Amino acid sequence: MAEPIDLSPYRTLLRREESYAIHALIYASENPGAAAARIAGDLKIPPAFLAKVLRRLAQVGYVENRQGRTGGVTLIVDPTNVSLLDVIETMSGPLIVDTCQTKTRCATQERKGYCRLNVTWVNASLAIREVLAGVRLAHLIDPPRAGTRSSAGVGPHSAGRVNADA
Repeated sequence: MAEPIDLSPYRTLLRREESYAIHALIYASENPGAAAARIAGDLKIPPAFLAKVLRRLAQVGYVENRQGRTGGVTLIVDPTNVSLLDVIETMSGPLIVDTCQTKTRCATQERKGYCRLNVTWVNASLAIREVLAGVRLAHLIDPPRAGTRSSAGVGPHSAGRVNADA
């Protein structure tokens, strides 16, 4: 059974499904074929919530999630081609700081004719997007250890790498 949700005094920028998706993708890459239940337990994610996240990740072609004895979760996308921003926007849509950015004229602009705050939100959104777009999943994945399936040049860790044994 999953542990109770930690009631932190902090407000996070990411939604739970976004954070869980990123962690699940890293885990699936480092542990190809791991059962969803094992991922949920190790990452302390409620299993039903992880199932929802994995369904979405499978729909967009990031993972394969097979049921049964020979099943498990496997990263099927090249992690060098997926940024944190890609994952976040896959789970929840375009990332912006405030919804006033989506309007031609926010309430303050309509009232005063200008809005200094809107420029701040746009600049903050652009900066956050740039940072998240610059971090690839491959940057976050631990290299395979000797003796593991991925270290033999098989699986997602070998994507984009040359196998010296080939």
